[in-house]
Amino acid sequence: MRKKILFLAIVLLASFSSVYASYTDSFISQSRDPLFLSLMDSVKNNKGLDSVEEAYEKYISGEHSNVEKSRAEYHMVRYYVDIGEENMAEIHFQREKDYFNAIENATELEKRTAEADLASSEYYLTGKLSKGMESNKLMKELYKDYPDEYYVAVQEAFRLLYAPSIAGGSVRKARAILEQIADDLNGISTPDYYSFLVASAMAFTKDKEYHASEAYLDAAQAIYSFDVAIPDIREENAKGLR
Repeated sequence: MRKKILFLAIVLLASFSSVYASYTDSFISQSRDPLFLSLMDSVKNNKGLDSVEEAYEKYISGEHSNVEKSRAEYHMVRYYVDIGEENMAEIHFQREKDYFNAIENATELEKRTAEADLASSEYYLTGKLSKGMESNKLMKELYKDYPDEYYVAVQEAFRLLYAPSIAGGSVRKARAILEQIADDLNGISTPDYYSFLVASAMAFTKDKEYHASEAYLDAAQAIYSFDVAIPDIREENAKGLR
């Protein structure tokens, strides 16, 4: 009997430890790179094409790995799609693909994250359902293997919020992930923290908690002011608060 109780205690402890495991950031060196932060500042505050291109050229001409350059191109694709410059977005998507294909000496996490980002970029650019399904599948698998990575966990929350229920979408599961992240924010990078705030706002809106959503959006826009999703979320909140 004692052995059985001890075994159950060990199982429960292991389960508790896995649920509340500390989050990590394997991309922290890039997230703290002044050149990358400058690029993110220009892109996510929409400081204009000249500022964005200048920040991009400084970053991409530096001594960065192909994994890091691929991630920079991912943000450039989204930026140009957001401002309606699809031709430029296509150029940066091709560069992202080239950097991805040239990746060497990368960890499995780095390579798979770059692959998921590439599929996401193509879906964001083209709207092809097949690429949306591929992106959904890659992120789901990535989160299964790396649930304690900040970037992966936040992107999985977005996946669950955007995906229809038939494709595994779930606001409840997204909120569970976001609540776990909220308990362990000490090591999160500024870009990931911003994404966490926006994802949390989306989750609150979907659950009709509009005041909470607005508070998270205010906190997010105090970091980065340009995000085409935020006006839509605020509009939904305004409707709910009428």
